[in-house]
Amino acid sequence: RDVASAQWVAISSSSKKRSHMAKYLMEGIQYLFRVAAENQFGRGPYVETLKPIKAIDPLHPPGPPKNLHHVDVDKTEVSLVWNRPDRDGGAEITGYLVEYQEDGADEWTKFQTVPMLDCVVTGLQKGKIYKFRVRAQNIVGLSLPDTTIPIECQEKLVPPSVELDVKLIEGLVVKAGTTVRLPAIMRGVPVPTAKWVTDDVEIKTDGRYKIETDDYSTVLTIKDCIRKDTGEYLLTVSNAAGSKTVALHLTVLDVPGPPTGPINILEVTPEHMVISWRPPKDDGGSPIINYIVEKRQSKKETWGVVSSGTSHTKIKIPRLQKGCEYIFRVRAENKIGIGAPLDSEPTVAKHMFDPPSPPGKPTVYDITENAATVAWTLPKSDGGTPITGYILERREASGKWVRVNKAPILDMKYRVTGLFEGNTYEFRVFAENMVGLSKPSPSSDPIKASRPITPPGPPINPKLKDKTKESADLVWTKPLKDGGSPILGYIVECQKTGTKEWNRINKDELIRQCAYRVPGLIEGNEYKFRIKAVNIVGEGEPRELAETVLAKDILSPPEVSLDVTCRDLITVRVGQTIHITGKVKGRPDPDITWSKDGKVLVQDKRVEIIHDLPNVELQVKEAKRSDHGKYIIAAKNSCGHAQAFAVVNVLDRPGPCQNLKISYVTKDSCMIAWESPVDNGGSEITNYIVECRQPNQRGWSIVSSDITKRLVKANLIENREYFFRVCAENKIGPGPCIETKTPILAINPIDKPGEPENLHIAEKGKTFVYLKWRRPDYDGGSPNLSYHVERKLKDSDEWERVHKGSIKETHYMVDKCVENKI
Repeated sequence: RDVASAQWVAISSSSKKRSHMAKYLMEGIQYLFRVAAENQFGRGPYVETLKPIKAIDPLHPPGPPKNLHHVDVDKTEVSLVWNRPDRDGGAEITGYLVEYQEDGADEWTKFQTVPMLDCVVTGLQKGKIYKFRVRAQNIVGLSLPDTTIPIECQEKLVPPSVELDVKLIEGLVVKAGTTVRLPAIMRGVPVPTAKWVTDDVEIKTDGRYKIETDDYSTVLTIKDCIRKDTGEYLLTVSNAAGSKTVALHLTVLDVPGPPTGPINILEVTPEHMVISWRPPKDDGGSPIINYIVEKRQSKKETWGVVSSGTSHTKIKIPRLQKGCEYIFRVRAENKIGIGAPLDSEPTVAKHMFDPPSPPGKPTVYDITENAATVAWTLPKSDGGTPITGYILERREASGKWVRVNKAPILDMKYRVTGLFEGNTYEFRVFAENMVGLSKPSPSSDPIKASRPITPPGPPINPKLKDKTKESADLVWTKPLKDGGSPILGYIVECQKTGTKEWNRINKDELIRQCAYRVPGLIEGNEYKFRIKAVNIVGEGEPRELAETVLAKDILSPPEVSLDVTCRDLITVRVGQTIHITGKVKGRPDPDITWSKDGKVLVQDKRVEIIHDLPNVELQVKEAKRSDHGKYIIAAKNSCGHAQAFAVVNVLDRPGPCQNLKISYVTKDSCMIAWESPVDNGGSEITNYIVECRQPNQRGWSIVSSDITKRLVKANLIENREYFFRVCAENKIGPGPCIETKTPILAINPIDKPGEPENLHIAEKGKTFVYLKWRRPDYDGGSPNLSYHVERKLKDSDEWERVHKGSIKETHYMVDKCVENKI
């Protein structure tokens, strides 16, 4: 029970052991326990614990610290660190006892108890060796110790280090004239020394340089920086533990140096000069942004600015005075300022070359009534620079010189136009180079603008086009030159082989065309031919045929070729005209016949045959469907024969369908079947049109207009009669219809009716018998019955019909009987 409660709580009532584990106690509460024995007769008296027992875990000293070791040693102190023990003994660790033992001693000296996992042991003697141990402590007591290896106390060495401002590492940029401080913090044991070096030379405190160094820092100061101070500065700090070198970069910005000379004069003219230079060797640490170019005359002291904004190293200096001497200077500029100038040598503004000498005396030829061609020779000197062109002038007799060309003439001849017929002209020429014009050439001899007329040139390329035993066909091309007058015609001359005399063929008049048939040749003789052109002056130079001509017929078998449009299928519509064209060749001219389906075609109202050799044509007007087929053209002469054919298709509406049949008639439908037309009209059947009508109607109703099969089902109305018709349709249109001759009745299929009943003679006379009967019990499926009445003599075997048509009633008068016959 809890000491604060009077009530006992049973822990176990059936334990047979003499010990028991009390569970489910509350930590920190004090409890009393009692035990009683029990047998079959009952429970005995209790025995109680004398003192209360508090419910807490058992406590022990903690485990030893882990991984004790030193992290730093000095001449009088040692820095120790360690890790927590694996166990705390059930109670919180309150601290760690640190002890040390001098080498050779038996006792451990307590230093102090610390709460953390590290400790700096002080008060030690330099040069002696110590061991150190640490024990953990809780409310129970101290743990076992963890001991270090022997450690000697001596002064520690720290390699030197240098700390710089980030700006100094990246590089310091200053303007010229600025005072620069380069500070550095240095650390190390023992205190390191500092050394500054640049360009492999140690810097000492002297002049503009000053070095200030103490135990913790060093500063290099440079007064009034100049451009040459730009470079890399090395700081080396060193002590007994080592050395450390760092680099500091300094850039001193200044105006650029002068451009690199000399100034080159590239081009000199009276009006301008072109100069060039090279960039400065030292740009002052900043890119050149532009150059300032100035000029002055040698006799003057003032400079004039030519350009202050160019970034190129070449410039054209305009607006110079011819003959004056000039000096130019160039200065470079960066963002700091303008640098020193570079001056040029004095230069006079004049041409570097001379004008050319005058061309040679002009000559004039190819003179017409309004134009002439002027030619000249090269000048003796071009003045040192290439001639760029020529200026041509003309004048009438005792008149002023007038320039002929607007742009310089690049050739050494020129066609002068715009002359006036009958006037006399002289010409002179100037040569021109980049300096200017030469003096004029000597004047040409005077010429008069007049129309020159000469005989024409010879005809071009005369040749034999065709020949027979009596004639020769010649062709040629008109001459290149007509002599200044239109060609009036041509003369053809011939010469027999073996003779030297040329005979004119066209004696009466000139030949106007460039073709001529020479008649009157003698078969078997050889001839030469030549042709001359004629203008108003007279006959020109003749041109002879290259080969001699033998007067004989040219024989060749016929050749027949149809035009491209006629070689494949020719398709026309009914009513249009069939055109078959081609060419037929052969010598002599062949006989030509046209035929179709083995029948020779002759010219009539519809057929027109045109033979204009070599062109042939057959026309069939108002084409009919029957005109389709294969047309053959045959040509025949003494050397052979040839033929060609063309297939013609005449498009028309298709013919009527065949064998229209109605089948499978019922009260609400029937099947309509037919066969294709014999003639499809020259075009594929696209569809069929099926129509129907009742006998009492005039108009037809469409059953179907787009079917492609030859079978269709038609819907009917019961007990009505119908006619049907069908027509085929192609791309030209629908053809004629085929109709059923008799109507069909929309009823279900009908069987034969039964026999009429109760046939008897209702009345009779000498020559007649009046019969009556009753409808049969079975009408075969159709109420529309009709009757047939037959008779025969008693002794005869043949029945004869006594009426025409059918009988709808159930009685009939049989007349024309023979009296007293049975």
